Amino acid sequence: MQTPSVCVVTGASSGLGRAIALQFAQNGWQVVALARSQALLEQLRLEHTGIDILPVDLTDAAQLAAATAELSARYGQLDQVILNAGTCEYVEAENLDLGAFERTFRLNVQAVVACTKAWLPLLQLSAAPRLAIVSSLAHLFPFGRAEAYGASKAAITYFTESLRVDLADTPVQVCLIEPGFVDTPLTQKNDFPMPFLLGSTDAASRIYRALMHGKLRLQFPLRLTLSLKLLNLCPYGLRQKLAARMARQAKRGQQ
Repeated sequence: MQTPSVCVVTGASSGLGRAIALQFAQNGWQVVALARSQALLEQLRLEHTGIDILPVDLTDAAQLAAATAELSARYGQLDQVILNAGTCEYVEAENLDLGAFERTFRLNVQAVVACTKAWLPLLQLSAAPRLAIVSSLAHLFPFGRAEAYGASKAAITYFTESLRVDLADTPVQVCLIEPGFVDTPLTQKNDFPMPFLLGSTDAASRIYRALMHGKLRLQFPLRLTLSLKLLNLCPYGLRQKLAARMARQAKRGQQ
């Protein structure tokens, strides 16, 4: 009997990560779901026999090292890694919260880089290794109060694309995933309209299909992607005015 391929998913206790883990498990993969909440991971494991769990705080270097040793001992190699764990905190320009920037970059950027460094050797043992990193469409346009979140996603997008260049002569395929608004516990806290909102199962299915077809970059949904790219074609001054108007409208909607 053929051993199933191993897929690691971070941030798998809820939302998009949870849906991705279930999508891969349902398609015959051996999934290893990582997150901080052991209780939520236990609930996920009960839903499908193809899911193992590994509670870990990826921003903690010691916990990441222990998780890496555990992955190596259990599986020997990893065939696919999906770095999905992330957070979002909005800030106020008049009184920038440095703590929000630190927390956001610690998980959205530094933890992604740390996981890449730790797990790349395990991926390189696979015959067909794939590393997928989840960014966001948010970095395509300056949204109000998104200085910390958008900047972190711009940083991780550049990291992913640069990493792909440096790994071009290796078997590791590096994929960039940039979703728009997905209905998750994180986005449910938003107090502004979210155009073209997708369910997490729908988003996970799109991601699975794209990865199985070997896409290097997935931006979705299409209507939001095109809207943001069209806005970026505007002259810079007009683009800035449009962004400021959208931010003001969002603030009025919160009042």
